[in-house]
Amino acid sequence: MKRYWLLYLVIFSLALNLGTISTLVYLRYREPTAGAAKELPPMPMRELWGALKLEPEQRQALRELFPDHRRRVMEVRLALAQKRQELFDLLQQESPADAALKAKVQEISTLQGQLEEEMTRFLLELKKRLKPEQHQAFLKLVQARLERGGLGPPHGPRGRHWGRGPGMGMGPGMGPPGPPPPSPESK
Repeated sequence: MKRYWLLYLVIFSLALNLGTISTLVYLRYREPTAGAAKELPPMPMRELWGALKLEPEQRQALRELFPDHRRRVMEVRLALAQKRQELFDLLQQESPADAALKAKVQEISTLQGQLEEEMTRFLLELKKRLKPEQHQAFLKLVQARLERGGLGPPHGPRGRHWGRGPGMGMGPGMGPPGPPPPSPESK
């Protein structure tokens, strides 16, 4: 009788292991879901210039703006990466000090604000060099890329946010946003 129990236990264990391995293989090699958001790479300059129908003088002015903008963005992104690593190092400690964690998060927030300020500064400089119809085309282009990139409009009905964190963009390692919360009217 004990032999049968042992045999059943071995069969059950094999089936459980096989099921676990099969699930892991499936999850590893399955196709990404169609609804998953994908971040789009930056638009090449030639494509941007073509979409906006820039004149040669405008192209030259923008060529002069881009190096400084790229340098500023890279500096802030490098500093952000460093501060995030420092925060991660703090989190790995046995019992990190709350004050140190808050200070590091504040430093990261300040750098993220600097990045947004630089992007805004650059877009305003770009806007100065565009004709009104080019500016409208640029805004439509940015909106289309945001929607294709899975970021969509930032607000749900009546201006409520739909479950996105600070900056409302998708950060590293974050999946697409879930469905919007049910509205009070639907309850």
